[in-house]
Amino acid sequence: MSNEFSDSVRRVTHKAKRLAEVNTELRQKITELEEQVEHLQETLMALQAEHADFENQLQQRNLALTVQSGSPARDTYSEDKIAELVREIDRCMKLLSA
Repeated sequence: MSNEFSDSVRRVTHKAKRLAEVNTELRQKITELEEQVEHLQETLMALQAEHADFENQLQQRNLALTVQSGSPARDTYSEDKIAELVREIDRCMKLLSA
């Protein structure tokens, strides 16, 4: 009976050690993944800022081309911008009159 008991204790001890090892490995993996997430978030923020800068440059380029060409067919950016500003003025006037 004591032989069976000591075998059971050895198996439980072995399983506990293995569980501790797996736990340590998983904690290390979590730390690595958290570092990767942080790095990817920083990269994403940098790329979003770069994208916004490119969008701004593109809008400026389109506006410059529109002004340079003087073509009403290519003046959709200006028309859209003016319409947006008019809507904003209308909203402000409604707020002021309320």
